[in-house]
Amino acid sequence: MIQFYKPTIRRKDMDSVLRTLVDEKIGPGERADLFINEFARSTGCRSGAAYRTYPDCIESALVLLGACEGAKVALSPLAPRIYLTVLEKLGCIPVYADVDPENGLVDSNSDFQGASILVLYDNCGSLALKYNSQTTFAEKCVYENISVIEDVSQSVGGSYMQEYRAGDWGNVVVCSCEDEDIVSCAGGAVMGVKGDLVYTLRTSRPASYLEMTDMNAALGSVQLANLTEDSSVRRSISTLYRDSLMRTEHRQFGLSLADFEGSAQSFAVFLNSKPEDTVAFAKKYGVPVQMAFKDSIAASYEGDMFSDFPVAGAMCSRTVSFPVYPFLKKEETEMTAKVIAHLP
Repeated sequence: MIQFYKPTIRRKDMDSVLRTLVDEKIGPGERADLFINEFARSTGCRSGAAYRTYPDCIESALVLLGACEGAKVALSPLAPRIYLTVLEKLGCIPVYADVDPENGLVDSNSDFQGASILVLYDNCGSLALKYNSQTTFAEKCVYENISVIEDVSQSVGGSYMQEYRAGDWGNVVVCSCEDEDIVSCAGGAVMGVKGDLVYTLRTSRPASYLEMTDMNAALGSVQLANLTEDSSVRRSISTLYRDSLMRTEHRQFGLSLADFEGSAQSFAVFLNSKPEDTVAFAKKYGVPVQMAFKDSIAASYEGDMFSDFPVAGAMCSRTVSFPVYPFLKKEETEMTAKVIAHLP
């Protein structure tokens, strides 16, 4: 059975951690600062901070933008459920906005009902772009009069025509660094900030016991250094899968623009059939398939999901993911491509 995901950790990545141990610098320090600076540079930010846990990073990002008890925060139902946990802790009120059917992210034309903060989670590597039939190019979605937290956990390294890249939408840019993320530090998260928020961050640095350790940061720095190369491999695999998908009645989730260079954590397919049939079919050939939004807010939504947010509801119930990571073997990607080409 093919593994659904493997962290992209090479021997030289391990050497970086070993050097940190030899230098007897395992707590927060210089390597964490280096990792923060590299992440900020790769996402167009001015500064940032790294955290031992993803929830701590999310909470810090929200507070930095003024989140407090009673504040409204807009987000997609396809965002990870952990965001609800953090919002409840802060006493914030979640406001759900349906997604754009073209890119699968929060629709920029949504009514945010007075929310002051928007969480823009780049699901499955997609970016907030829309195709313009007149210019034949994609245009950047604009979220007016609202502060944006862009979560690039599944999109970091992605870009469109070298003009737009993951991180371009956020006043604050957040990235999880867990085992199954594109940039894995074996745990934790990193945040970048723009504009005058850099001064606010200086006065509200995380306590040392919340900061990412040098051991984890050393691993992340090497992965950021390899991000361009690894993203290219991911795109090659995704292209193979997309060519196979074109033989079916199903379609790829999110952007499928010719000049879009994604860096997706997985290859997501919006099915025109029952997901359980696809899972059973793929399993016969040793190919793992997961529901793309199994950990999303929508997956445990207690109301009428299809009535309250029809586009996101359909995507949550019918989108599955196939493995995409640099350590996949050629025979594994070829088998997965064959399965995709014959999806029921």
